[in-house]
Amino acid sequence: MALPGRSGRAALGTDLGIVGLGRTGSALAGRAAALGMDVQGLSRQHRTGTPARTVRSLTALLTTSDVVSLHLPLTAETRGMIGRAELAAMRPGSILLNTARGGIVDEQALADALRDPGHPLAAAAVDTFAHEHAAFASPLSGLPNALLTPHVAGMTRSAMSTAALHCADHVAALLGGRPEGVPVVTA
Repeated sequence: MALPGRSGRAALGTDLGIVGLGRTGSALAGRAAALGMDVQGLSRQHRTGTPARTVRSLTALLTTSDVVSLHLPLTAETRGMIGRAELAAMRPGSILLNTARGGIVDEQALADALRDPGHPLAAAAVDTFAHEHAAFASPLSGLPNALLTPHVAGMTRSAMSTAALHCADHVAALLGGRPEGVPVVTA
């Protein structure tokens, strides 16, 4: 997805807003800054060592970012954090990325915004949904300006290798009679 008016140099000079500067958000900030993006972030905790300039509010981040990327857990506080009002506050021609958790973004409000040619939001890329199950249903499905992926953003080669090693360690611990610290479902 290219930003309107930015032919050829999509990253250089683009304002990236990151909501959540934990491990993943901070890693994104470093990579984006290396590509010439102007990076700003909003986080509960002050992060040192990140190239992201801190903003004081979600509204300040939304109104000044070309691309907004979400990197936070789904909690009672973050559920529905991005709704109609927040989407309407976004910079004209902006893009929303959600690889965090379904439920942080109101999917119906996002679909309505993407269907409205007069809305400031131009596009969205979503990797996680409020309802993820075999019978996938989302109001975002079929929209030409919505890129949807099946919750695979974190499935890097390294992440899969680490998960496989943890699984093998847990099986070995259980077979060796050492269940302490191994997550086991008993119900």
